[in-house]
Parts: sequence; structure tokens; C-alpha cells
Amino acid sequence: MTTNLTDALLACLPPQAYDRQAQSVRREMAAHAAVIEVAADSADAILMEHQPDQAALAFTDWERNHGLPDACIGGASATLAQRRANLMQRISAKGNLSRAYMISIAAGVGYPGCTITEWGGMTCMDSCNSAVNGQEFVGAWVLNVPVSTAVIELACDQPCDQPLRSFGNTQLECAVNRRKPAHTKAFFAYAP
Repeated sequence: MTTNLTDALLACLPPQAYDRQAQSVRREMAAHAAVIEVAADSADAILMEHQPDQAALAFTDWERNHGLPDACIGGASATLAQRRANLMQRISAKGNLSRAYMISIAAGVGYPGCTITEWGGMTCMDSCNSAVNGQEFVGAWVLNVPVSTAVIELACDQPCDQPLRSFGNTQLECAVNRRKPAHTKAFFAYAP
């Protein structure tokens, strides 16, 4: 490209003032062409940095602006491809208060097929065999996780002060709790 730029710069010179074939003039125009080429390449690189799916130098700025890296989804230990996918998902996510949105978050971290059960306080309009829930149940809901991979049994080589069985998935619970409606309380029920 430098040769084309050099020729273009030489063509811009007034023919009466400069000998376009002189070595000193050609070297001067080649030097200017090299500077213009570096500037054009820098401009292309800057344009790439404005695209989060292609950014390299500004990638950490893109992450910071969108609250990433997120400890819920791999954190800084995730691969660059995972971090980039997480960034693109965060940028394109619309977020809302629906059940479908919460279920899609669970599916996004590897738990497809979840369902949600909502609780509410009992009112005089409920049937007599309804659960007697107080006002503290308003806004409480359960994410029913259909897989038992989150159940951890105590192994013989673990310390004796560990629980015999524990359950939960920190990544799933963190992701859901980050995006759930602020006025609600999420519980998690894992399949046995």
C-alpha cells in the first residue's frame, strides 16, 4: 500500500515545482506515505476496538462497563472466548421480571429444564386446603432444578466437621440472584 500512497502523494505535487522522478523527492513522499499508512492502520484498529466482539486492547474496558468479569460465571479465570461470550450475552440481554427470563438464566449456566414455583401469603380468597403462608412469603419463589449434580455427599477423606450432604450451585445461585427482581427472594430446590 505504501507504493500506492507514494505514487498518490507524488501526483499531488505541482509538476513545475518538483521533479517527481528525483530520488530525494521520492524518498520524502515514501516517508510521508509510511506515516499515513501507520495512521490508517491505527484508525482501523481503533474501529475494531469499538466492536466488543472484536476488541483486544479495550476488551477489559468493555467488561468493566458491563460489570464483568462476573464471579457468577467463571470470573477472571474463564477463557477469553468464554469472557467474550459472556460480554456479548450481557450486552444483548434485555432482562425482565418474567419466569421465562429467570429460567433462561439458569439454562445459560448449564441448568436447562428448570421451573419456578411462586409462593404468596394466604388470603381469604384461597381455598381451605391452601398453604397458610404469611406476608413474608409475598415475593418468595423457588427455582426447581431438575438435576441432582448440585448435591454433594461427604467423602471418607474429608474432615469430620464437614456436613454429610450439602447442596447448591454457587454459579447458578449467584447468576439468578444477580438478575432476579430486587423485591423478591429466590430459593433453590435441587432434584434428589
